[in-house]
Amino acid sequence: MRIWLRTLKEGRLHTKLLLTYIMLLAGTILIFSISDYRLNRHTVLEMAQKDVFTIVRKNNEIIDAKFARIREMIYGFMEDADFYETFSTLDIDNKTKVLAADLRIKGILDKYFAQSQDIYSVQVATSYFIFGTASSANSEHAKNFIPINGFEGTDLDRTAKDGEGKIQWVPTYNFADMYQIPYLKKMDFDYKYLFSAVSMIQGSYYKGKFRTYTDLKDKPALLLNFKDSLFTNVFAGSIPVSGASYMVVDRKGRIIAHSDRSLLATKADLPMLPELMEEKSGVRMMRIHDKEQVVAFARSEITGWLSIAVIPPGELLDPVTKQYVRNLLVSVGIITVVFIALSYFLSRLITNPFRTMIRAIVNTGEGRFATKFKQSGSYEFRILMKKFNDMNENIVKLIQENYETQIREKEAQIKALNLQLDPHFMYNTLNMVSLMALEKEEYEISDIVVSLSNMMKYMVKHESTLVRFQDDLTYLEGYVTIMSKRFEGAFQVEYVIDEQMLSDEVPKFFLQPLVENAFVHGFKKPGGRQGKLRISCRRTDEGRVYQVEDNGEGMDTAKLASLLEGSSHVGLSNVNRRIHILYGEPYGLRIASIPGQGTTVTVTLPPVHHQEVLS
Repeated sequence: MRIWLRTLKEGRLHTKLLLTYIMLLAGTILIFSISDYRLNRHTVLEMAQKDVFTIVRKNNEIIDAKFARIREMIYGFMEDADFYETFSTLDIDNKTKVLAADLRIKGILDKYFAQSQDIYSVQVATSYFIFGTASSANSEHAKNFIPINGFEGTDLDRTAKDGEGKIQWVPTYNFADMYQIPYLKKMDFDYKYLFSAVSMIQGSYYKGKFRTYTDLKDKPALLLNFKDSLFTNVFAGSIPVSGASYMVVDRKGRIIAHSDRSLLATKADLPMLPELMEEKSGVRMMRIHDKEQVVAFARSEITGWLSIAVIPPGELLDPVTKQYVRNLLVSVGIITVVFIALSYFLSRLITNPFRTMIRAIVNTGEGRFATKFKQSGSYEFRILMKKFNDMNENIVKLIQENYETQIREKEAQIKALNLQLDPHFMYNTLNMVSLMALEKEEYEISDIVVSLSNMMKYMVKHESTLVRFQDDLTYLEGYVTIMSKRFEGAFQVEYVIDEQMLSDEVPKFFLQPLVENAFVHGFKKPGGRQGKLRISCRRTDEGRVYQVEDNGEGMDTAKLASLLEGSSHVGLSNVNRRIHILYGEPYGLRIASIPGQGTTVTVTLPPVHHQEVLS
């Protein structure tokens, strides 16, 4: 708190005014908003609950209307004289007559049920046959394949018999479990979950104006199957609240339909379900899974099942909260704009010259010396601004002159070193070609001339200080070819090259003097062993490392020092000095040598990701 007060005290004037305004404005709006929100929250939540309950009740009425129509269809079918006449005269031992009866029963089923879009399938089940499998009521799916002897003994069969002719509604079940079909349990198919209406056909019907009773020895069961989509199609989109869920459960809490289909045929974790069933319909605030929820419910008059919508109260209040926040932001925005406009006008009269000077000084401190004041304000300010502009102009001139001088000096050094190196090498090479032409009359001289020609093209073509490593390596290979002809197999050359480094930029001719040193000094005296030369490169954490190793004569410490100083060998000192000019002192040559065993020359260049030439 003290730090904040000190900052406010030492801050700028318009900042103090702005902060004071924000605190007063925020406090006033916060007090009124909280008071208004608390006053209206209960009313809004109560209205939202009533709306949700109305939706659930209307949806339940729609579903009951569908079931009522289906119930009328069932009653009509069970009073159909054609069905009873077909069934009462059926010889169940005659398969031909059973199949013929199936065709007639299919037609009767179509007459009552084919027009309903809510029925998934309809059949007449007996202990010896399932009638109506291919009726038009099932033709959309063509998958009513209850096993012929599979209905008897199931929960559906027992429920139908217990109902004694009444329509019984069976909650959602797993088709594979109901009919004991093991291979279907792990499969996902269209009719995996169904709920059904079953009724045992008793044999009483109207024939004309008179009721007739037929004694059916094997009383069949009328079976209507439904999918949970009958409910979901009604509920879908009716409660447009994020996080809301709906379900249909029976008295035992078994889930018949749910917005999450993975919960079908399981038991709902819903407290006080018996109380809700007794209450039939209403809306409550309930704690479910330690969260307060709005629960609207309505019980079906036909099935006795409970339709339930569960909605987080925060989602019901979310539109109201958003409206409050929107109004708050609009109010704050309008007042803030007005205040900032007034503050800006006042600050221009008093503090504008100071802010302009501060920005210019900051820019100059960051190296932007082209910054200039537009002279304004009182006489003192105009004089100060003019002197500041003059100072920046003088600094820019001095920097430009110093920069140009350094560039010219370094360009002159690099050109001088390159000119010093190229004629020296060409002289040695041409002298060697001449000696070979005099001493040996062989066609190998042609290979040497070709290599020399390629090397000359490279020297003429690449005028820049930096070249691709691949180009410089090609030049080096030409040189090694020439020297191989000269020494007639007296040494072997091994290349260990990281191909990813071929595209890197390197100083021109930076490896050739190292190889030349190995030939001229390392292998100048013939010995009993064969000379070996190894040229390699790799990347390390410190940078790019290039090495030339030989197993020649080696040298002592004094000779190593003279190589880098340039007193005895121009090439190595030339390379070292060029690398220092291009990249700085941390990079360059290191020579390690043991007399009689060989020499290793290591070149270290900066990593590619921050490689840059010093200017």
